[in-house]
Amino acid sequence: MKVKRTESTIKPNSFRIGDRKDNLIEVVFFDDIKEETRTPEEGPEQTIYSYYEYPMLVSFREDLESSIKEDPDTWFKAAKEQFISEKAAEIRAIRDKLLQESDKQVLLDRLGIEIPETINATTMLQVIKDLFTSLGNTLNGSWAKYRQELRDITKQPGFPLDVDFPTTPEEGDVSNE
Repeated sequence: MKVKRTESTIKPNSFRIGDRKDNLIEVVFFDDIKEETRTPEEGPEQTIYSYYEYPMLVSFREDLESSIKEDPDTWFKAAKEQFISEKAAEIRAIRDKLLQESDKQVLLDRLGIEIPETINATTMLQVIKDLFTSLGNTLNGSWAKYRQELRDITKQPGFPLDVDFPTTPEEGDVSNE
């Protein structure tokens, strides 16, 4: 999941103040504005601007625009931090849902452990061996690796703006690949 650059034929200013709704107004800050010339298959050459947008809702006030112009770096930093915080919360929510959905793959009843009705000295070693084999396959298998990759998603270098979610293993697969 990556935050995509916005593209437009209109070069944005450093920020835009949107429409007022009740006492709130959206301010959008633009960053990393790049200019590219493209020639479509049909038609004239076009200048395309690509950039990142960082929207934030603020309380309306009459001097909002002048306040932003007086200290644009502080406003931009606040908008970017808020945006990144919201994206991080989104990624964590997706991760948590995927972890919850994968819980069923590592539950003890899914391990295929068979306990004989009567355990005696003869069957005890086989039961213990089977138990540890099943636990080992689960704890070291593809689902365990997948779940660890989900838990480590916040450690990815681009988190939360550039995140690659791991591929879900096949249903019922507990093998150690």
